[in-house]
Amino acid sequence: MRKFWFANCMLAVAALGCSSTNGPGVSGGYVSKGGPPGAPGAVIAEAGWTDKFVASMKEYSPSMFGDSKPNAVAPAAPSSDVPFDPKKATPELHVSLAHFAHRAGQIPQARQHYQKALAMDPKNLDALLGAARLEDREGRLDVAQMLYERAAKAHPQSATAQNDLALCYARRGDLPTAARVLDQAVRLEPRKALYRNNSAKVLVEMNQVKPAMDHLMAVHTPAVANYNMAVLLNDRGRSAEAMPFLSQAISLDPAMQPAHEMLAQLTAPVTPQYEHSIVAQQQPAMPAPAAYGEESILPTPEAVAAMPNTPWIAPAAATQSVDSAPMLLPPVNQ
Repeated sequence: MRKFWFANCMLAVAALGCSSTNGPGVSGGYVSKGGPPGAPGAVIAEAGWTDKFVASMKEYSPSMFGDSKPNAVAPAAPSSDVPFDPKKATPELHVSLAHFAHRAGQIPQARQHYQKALAMDPKNLDALLGAARLEDREGRLDVAQMLYERAAKAHPQSATAQNDLALCYARRGDLPTAARVLDQAVRLEPRKALYRNNSAKVLVEMNQVKPAMDHLMAVHTPAVANYNMAVLLNDRGRSAEAMPFLSQAISLDPAMQPAHEMLAQLTAPVTPQYEHSIVAQQQPAMPAPAAYGEESILPTPEAVAAMPNTPWIAPAAATQSVDSAPMLLPPVNQ
């Protein structure tokens, strides 16, 4: 019964369509009669109401009219005019671009990307630390310290932020503050050898050998801790104090060849002044000993992050000479 009723309705609609060309308006409205458009004898006439009705129905329910699937819409061709939409750029994208620019030596461009990242997210840790390290390497320690402080304040649970701030204080000669801030980094990550090494380095600079040794013993074997302490003392020109630590390292680990070599170097007879030039021509100078470990302590900051709430304008001189670079404590490996 329903099929019969539906068929009658469709016949009625068809009849109306055949007799009327001025039915309700829908999208489209003209059809070609007598052949394809442009063919001889073809006439462009206004589409009938039936054609309009069927066309609109096929757009949403093609299966009702024998079509297996709707007409596919051709995808828009991608535009190659613009590499990316600046309005969709994220802080992370600007930080990445700043990294590339910094590594390529494009300091002004790196600063601009850090500024844009921090304008979007003033507390972005990677942006703050990256910008601080950039300025640290450029010798602008006042700006670098401000950025490190912002990072440490915004992220008090970030051991990296505390460590980097402490190293900035150390490079500026404020060793007591550096030691205090490094203690915070150590409390956050007590098993991180880099933070312990940095604490030991600063404490040796302050002539606090016992607390420095405690930090080394917390993350190294006794033999390695003694050897590293000897390296730290020797770097400060305190070779006489370094030798007992070398002897202890060798007694704990007789196979530690670097300790044997360093002890031999420190106990070698002093060459008379007049023989210096002859010895220099006969044998190369021995390299400075290095402590055990993979990461350096009090390193020159790397290029990796971003910048401040207050307006930060790039200085007129994008780079500085090597002579004006920040004075760093000698790097020593873990």
